[in-house]
Amino acid sequence: MYELAQHQQQRKLVSIYRSGIDALSIEAFVLGVSDELVLLQFVYDFHLDGLMILRIADLTAVECSETCKFQRELLVQEGLMKQVPFDTVFDLHNWHTLLPQLAATYPLMILECEKLEEPDFVIGRVDQVTPEEVDFDYFSGSGRWGESLTTLALADITSCQVETNYIKAYQRYFERTASLPEA
Repeated sequence: MYELAQHQQQRKLVSIYRSGIDALSIEAFVLGVSDELVLLQFVYDFHLDGLMILRIADLTAVECSETCKFQRELLVQEGLMKQVPFDTVFDLHNWHTLLPQLAATYPLMILECEKLEEPDFVIGRVDQVTPEEVDFDYFSGSGRWGESLTTLALADITSCQVETNYIKAYQRYFERTASLPEA
């Protein structure tokens, strides 16, 4: 965790590994860290691609390689560094404290439970958060809202994403078609 805080303070681009969950590294800037969670600005193919929150317990390695240093410089040259929200502040104590904050700021999010026997991926919005679970109003890949809420155990959530290009495309669709269900 100390290493993550250092990378945050120095605004370094880092590669994050989660062996057993994801075969690929995640390139990101660290925006915040707690004992339980890390808040990241996800970088994909030299594009800022939303915020990602991961469980600290799932991280197996974090590094700032020569490639990361070079790619950070490319992001500076492209003018993207000034778009990284380094001053973003959320209470990262745990999912119970964080999810309501994110839901108040971002209309849609992705929640993943990647370590289950059958991994779960849901996209939609938070309906209610209790100390143990989140009730989630989800939609399918074809933009159809589920007929009922799905409930996820907070202990199973490994990843949360907001403001990604993927999510924003659905958000624009719902805005155009006015098919976002009532809050």
